[in-house]
Amino acid sequence: MSIGNTKLYPKRLIFCLSAVCGLLGVMIPETVSSQTTPIIRILRVTAPGGTTFKREESWYLQARNITQADQKCAVRSGDKFFVSSILSSNNSQVVSPTGNGERLRDYWEVTFEKPLPCNQQGDGRQTWFVFKSHVQQLQAVAVR
Repeated sequence: MSIGNTKLYPKRLIFCLSAVCGLLGVMIPETVSSQTTPIIRILRVTAPGGTTFKREESWYLQARNITQADQKCAVRSGDKFFVSSILSSNNSQVVSPTGNGERLRDYWEVTFEKPLPCNQQGDGRQTWFVFKSHVQQLQAVAVR
């Protein structure tokens, strides 16, 4: 077979390649959209009685045992917050130094985009800990 006898069909080739790319974009949308569209992270409080966000120094304490107001922030059920990151510790070895049974793996380390309502006059730190089962992580994609 010589190169002179080979016919290329550019229209058919371009059509097939665009169809394949289109199908891959539908089948794997995270790959495409995450590179071009920012993901909005939202944390919603789902516990019926609300929950308390705690500082790193107090994550393992029950809210009623935290005496310093700047170490905790109580919020109501249904409250929603925009967050820039949610980190989870998979280290099952980190336990409460007080021996109350709390484990770090049961908490999320959350960094908020804006200060929490009870920390408007605080030190500006926006990273708190929250009990995982008291909140739900939501994600949205901004539509342009």
